Amino acid sequence: MRSIAATLVRDSSIVFLLLVFFAVVAPRSARAADCSAGTLVTVVAHLDDDLLFVDPAINERLDAGWCITTVHLIGGANGADFAYVQTRERASRLAYARMAGVPDEWLESNIAIAGKLIHQMVLKSKPQVRLLEFRLPGGGVRGGREPLGLLWEQSATLSTYPMNADGSTRVQYDRASLSATLKVILAQASQIFTLNPDTVPFIEHPDHIYAARITRRVAQTLGKSVPIEYHITYPTGDWPANLPAAEVQRKRDIVASYFAIDGNEYSHVFGEYQWNGNWVARRYAFADRTDHPLADSQAHPVQLFNAASNRCLSSNGAGREPTLAACTDARTQQWRWQPLAVYPGNARNAALVSVATSQCIAEHDGFLIAETCDEWDTAQRWTPWDFGLVYTPLRHCLGENDGKLAMRGCTSLTTRYRWATTQRTQATDLRLATAMYGDIAGHGEQSAVYVQRRHDGPGFDVYAASLSKAARPVLCYANPVPFDYRSTTPSCADDKLCFDSLRFVLGDFDGNGRADLMVIAARRGGTAFWLLRNAGNRFEAPRLWLQTSSALKPELTQQYVAADFTGTGRASVLIAQKRADSGLDLWLASATGSTRAAPALWAQARNLRQNTHFLPVHVEGSRASLVALDSSDGRLAFTPIANDGAHLLVGERSMLPARFVPEFVKATIGALHGKDSDALILLTPHLDSASDDAVIDIATVDLAGTANAPVQVATLRGMSWSDVFPALVRDNGNPALVLYRRTDATLGDFYFTGGSAALLRYPIGDGFALGTAQDLGELPGLFSETLRIDRLAQ
Repeated sequence: MRSIAATLVRDSSIVFLLLVFFAVVAPRSARAADCSAGTLVTVVAHLDDDLLFVDPAINERLDAGWCITTVHLIGGANGADFAYVQTRERASRLAYARMAGVPDEWLESNIAIAGKLIHQMVLKSKPQVRLLEFRLPGGGVRGGREPLGLLWEQSATLSTYPMNADGSTRVQYDRASLSATLKVILAQASQIFTLNPDTVPFIEHPDHIYAARITRRVAQTLGKSVPIEYHITYPTGDWPANLPAAEVQRKRDIVASYFAIDGNEYSHVFGEYQWNGNWVARRYAFADRTDHPLADSQAHPVQLFNAASNRCLSSNGAGREPTLAACTDARTQQWRWQPLAVYPGNARNAALVSVATSQCIAEHDGFLIAETCDEWDTAQRWTPWDFGLVYTPLRHCLGENDGKLAMRGCTSLTTRYRWATTQRTQATDLRLATAMYGDIAGHGEQSAVYVQRRHDGPGFDVYAASLSKAARPVLCYANPVPFDYRSTTPSCADDKLCFDSLRFVLGDFDGNGRADLMVIAARRGGTAFWLLRNAGNRFEAPRLWLQTSSALKPELTQQYVAADFTGTGRASVLIAQKRADSGLDLWLASATGSTRAAPALWAQARNLRQNTHFLPVHVEGSRASLVALDSSDGRLAFTPIANDGAHLLVGERSMLPARFVPEFVKATIGALHGKDSDALILLTPHLDSASDDAVIDIATVDLAGTANAPVQVATLRGMSWSDVFPALVRDNGNPALVLYRRTDATLGDFYFTGGSAALLRYPIGDGFALGTAQDLGELPGLFSETLRIDRLAQ
C-alpha cells in the first residue's frame, strides 16, 4: 500500500509541476507581446463565429496595435470526433495568420487557467494574437442535446475533447469552474466582444446564445466597467450589407482561407446566396458595459416580415386569426418569441405572443387563432428557425399565398415561406442594382448587361442578354481573380478588379454608337476608372481611363451616373460625392478623343440629401440632365437638375404623396413618346388589400408638365415588388418596360436570397398601356449573385 501511495504522490507532484510549468513558462511568449494599446477578448461558441459575425472588428483592433485573444468555447460541432476539432483549429490558425499577414506558424501548448487546462495557440511572428480553445462539446443548430445549456441551466458537468494530440487529458467543467476560468481570461480585457444573448433558439444557434449569456454574466462580476459588444448572428444573412467594400474584400479572403480547411471548399464564401457567404458583408452588434447589470432578455419585440408579399404579420385580437397587412409601426405588428419551459435544445420552445394583446397564437385543425396563453398547451408551441423558416406547433411551415397566410409541409419551399424579423432586409435594400441597359451591337437595339459574381474567387463575369428575343445571354468578359487560401497577401492587390469593391456604369464612352462598360474602384488614395471597350461581341480587357486625386474617393461617392452630359456623343461620368457639411458635390469626368482632364466640379448641391438617387434624363441630340430622388421624415421627393453645358442647376424640390413610402419605391426614367415626354416611373407594392396576390402598382410623373402629380397608369400581377428591378428602354424608338426579376424558385434550407434571374419585356402604348409580356427567359447564374451595390445610402 505504501508503494502505491508513494507512486500516487510522485505522479501527483509531476502533474502539479507540469501545471505550474504550463501556467508560468508557456505563456511567456504571449506576455512578450506589447499590449499597451489595449487587449480585445472575443468569446464565441464555434471556431468560425468570430470570423463570420464579429470580424472585421477583430481585424481593426489588430491593425491598431492591440493584443487580441479569441476564446472558442466549443470544439468541433455537434457530435464531431476529435479529428474534426483539430481540423477546425487548423483552419482557425490559417485564417488568423492571414488576418495578421504573417506565416501560419504557431506555438501550441496547454496552459492552466484557474486550475483548468486550456489549449493555447500563439502566433509566432505576431505573439499578440492568441487563440484559447476550451474544446467543450457543442449542441445542434436545429435542436437536440445542448451541452452548454445543460451546464448553465441544469447544473450538468461536461467533459471536454482531449487536450493532447494523442487523445489524452480531458477536462471537467461545471458552471462554477467554467465561470472562474473565463473570468481570469476576461480580467485582462480592455474591450469584450461576444455573440447575441438576447434571443431564443433557434432564431440563432443555441450554442451562440449560451456562449453570450455566460460571457455577459461572468463579465458583470469583474468589478470594473469594460465596453462589451454583442453580435447578432444568423438573422443578419438577409439584412442589408453594412460593411465598407475594402473590409468586405479582406474579410472574404480570411473566411475563405478558413473554409478551405474546414470543409475543403470555399466557393460558398465568395457567393452571397447561401451558407457562410451570407454573413461576410455584414456586422451587426449592440454595445453595453460590463458594470451595467443587464439581465438576459429573451423576448425583444420583432416584426415578422414576409418579403414575397412585402407585408407583416398582424394581430386581429382575441379569438381571431392573424393576417398579413401593410407594415406599420402599430403594436398589432409587434411580436415576442416567448421562451417556454423546455429542456435546453428542445424544439417547440417558444410561444408566439402579440405585444398588443398578450395573446398567444395557437394552431388548431389547420387554422391559427389568438387565445389566452397556456405554457403547457402543445398547440401554442412554435419553433422559430434561424434561416427564415417558422415552424407552426403542428410542424407546418408558415408562409404566404395569394396575399394570405398559408401553412404547408416544409419541403420545396419558395421565398413565400421566408420571414425576417424586420422589414429592412436585402429584399428592400434600394442601394442594390442588377442589370444595366445599352446598345451593345450599335444597331439601335437595347441589351441588358449584368455582372455575375464568380465562385472560384473574388472576380466577376459580364453577360449581355438580348431584349428583342429569348436567347441565351452571351459571356462578354470573364474576369477570374485567383484565390490562394494559404497566401498572406490580399487577393485583390495590384489593380485586380474584385466584385465587392467595384461599381459599374454602362455608356458609349468612345462615341461609336456601342455601349462600353466602365468599372470604378478605389486606387492610390483616389478613384480609378477602368474602361472595358466594346469590341462588338465582347468587352476588351480593362484600360485605365482616368485616375483621380485623393479629393475623390469611392467610399465617399454616393453614386456614379453615365450619360452624355457634354452633348458630344460620348458618355461622361457624374460623380456625386458626399460633402463634409451637408448635401453633395456633383463632379463630371469626361473625355474628348483620347484626352481626359481631371473631373470638374459642376454643382455644389448642399440642399440635396446624401441618400439621393440620381436618374439621367437622356435627350437625343442634346445634353443629358438629371432627376434626383431623395427622402426625409418618411416622405419621398424629386428634384429636376438642368444642364447648361458647364454647370448642373438644381431646381425646386417637389414632395410626392405620402402613399409613396420611400423604402418601397423603385424608380426608373425615360422618354415614353418622343424626346419631350420624359417621365419618372415609380413601382410600389400594392398593399391596400390583404386578399390580393402580389400586385405592383405603376405610377408616372410627367417631368414636362406643371402639376408634377403622380398618375396611376398600370398594375403588374403575380410578381413580388421585392423581386423586380425596372428599367425603361427604347428599341428603335419604341418604349418598353423591362423587369430584371427573381423567379419564385425553390430555395434550399440555408438560402436567403437565391433563385433564378429572368427578364420580362412589356411594350408600352399610349397612356402607358402595357402590351403582352415577352418572357426573355432565365439567365445564367443566381439572382442574388448579380445584385451589386450601386449607391452608398438609400
